[in-house]
This record gives sequence, C-alpha cells and structure tokens, in this order.
Amino acid sequence: MLPEIQRRLRIEHALIQGRTSFPVDGRCYVCRQRVSFLVDFAYAYEVNGVLTPNWRERLVCPRCNLNNRMRAVIQVFEQECHVSRTASVYVTEQTTALFRAIRARYPCTIGSEFLGESVGLGEKNSLEIRNEDLARLTFPDNAFDALLSFDVLEHIPHFGSALSQCFRCLKPGGTLLFSVPFRFDLRYNVVRASAESDGTVKHCQPPEYHGDPLSDKGILCYHDFGWELLDGLRSLGFEGVAALLYWSLKLGYLGGQQYLFVAKKPRAKTPGRNRGTPLRWT
Repeated sequence: MLPEIQRRLRIEHALIQGRTSFPVDGRCYVCRQRVSFLVDFAYAYEVNGVLTPNWRERLVCPRCNLNNRMRAVIQVFEQECHVSRTASVYVTEQTTALFRAIRARYPCTIGSEFLGESVGLGEKNSLEIRNEDLARLTFPDNAFDALLSFDVLEHIPHFGSALSQCFRCLKPGGTLLFSVPFRFDLRYNVVRASAESDGTVKHCQPPEYHGDPLSDKGILCYHDFGWELLDGLRSLGFEGVAALLYWSLKLGYLGGQQYLFVAKKPRAKTPGRNRGTPLRWT
C-alpha cells in the first residue's frame, strides 16, 4: 500500500498549498449531485511543519451540509447494511446533523445522547433528547435492524459491556456499524485511562479529550483500539466482522485511510459461541 498512500498524500498536499480555504470538486453521495466541497482550516493541525486541514471533519457539502465522515457513514451504511427504508435503526447520537440526515432517509430511526444523572435512562429531557448509556441500554432484546455508533466507544471505560448491549439489542441478522480511534499498527488495544471503583479516573497515558456536542469541556478518551477489537467482536458472537477502509478524491473522502467497522448478529444460534458476554480485555 505504500506507493498508493504516498500518491494520496501528494494529492492532498497539492490541494492545500498557499491557500486558506478552498473548494474540492467531487460528487456527494447523499445529494447525488456534483458539488464543490468546502475545506477550511477549522480544527487544522501541523503535519511535518505543514498546516493541514482536518479533512475528516471538513469537506462540507454545500447542499446537505454534511462533512467528509458523515457522508461516508451514510454511503457505507447503505452499501454494506442493505436495510429497507422502514428498518428500525438506533443511532447513539441525537443532536447532530448526521442523526437528522439518517432519520430523513430512515423514518424509524431512534437517537439518544448520554445525559448523565440529569434524567433517567430511557427518558427524555425538556428538549426531547433521550438519555441512554451504551453500556446499559434500556431497549428490549432484538429491537433493531441496525445499530450505528460513531466515536462513542472510546469514551466508555468498560466498552466490552457496551458491545455486549449492542449484540443484545440487535435483531438476528442485524448489523452494527461503528467508528473508534483505530491504530492499524497495534495488535492490542491501549488503555489510556480507567475508571476506579470509587469513581476516580486513573490515567495510564496523557489525558486526551475529544469534542462533545453537549459540552465545551470535551470528553475523556479511555481507549485506543487495535486489531484485538475485531477478535473481541467475534468472541461476543458477531459474524462478518470487518474493518472497512476508504479514501476517495471523487467522493470527497480525504485525509488518509479512514476506518468503519461492521459486524452482524447471526440469524440463528451457533453452538459453542460466547454470545453477548461482556468482553474482558487487558
């Protein structure tokens, strides 16, 4: 892959030389139209001394206002999951443009946010936002045809319990599609922080905080994930487990290889599989 990765980097670097904001012509999968994606330097960072756009969070379509990763999520979901328009879909977010776009295409979509102790689990606040903890979902067994979660698992100390809940709440044959911070060079997951029994947080790596749609304070990242993640999904009973890598100049998916993970709940029980048991990873 090295020659191809170098080719992609040359394309991306050529786009940003001497500019502060710029368009990138392409085709929006969501709008089914040729557009000029907007790129600016919000959330930019330096790479080898070059100020580089945060490609993943930019490349915004002027028609649907969805950025790179949001448009890619919808495309991969539709091409890999093959659910009907009336499918029951759960998305572990509710206040975002991505949630609104998915619900517009799939009306039977439910969303939620983690609101802490401000409202009971499974209940809604005054803004009609549902409170759910992915590690303690209130939904019944076999509730959804698809469960979508993007950049959430890394913020859950016991993420194995969350994946177990995903398995429980999916219908047989249902699909889990999600993203996490992923290190393709790591065999095992890295624990960045852990939650102690007394409620304190023990930091094993320098603290890292990610953006939070409900707060300017950010939210602590507990894990970086390696290939062990896929083994863990299989140990829960998921099948068809895969890491999906994508990049496309034509479709406006720039910024190096991006990852989405897919796993399916089997339609019938398989003897001898450990189905739905919380993961115990070091």
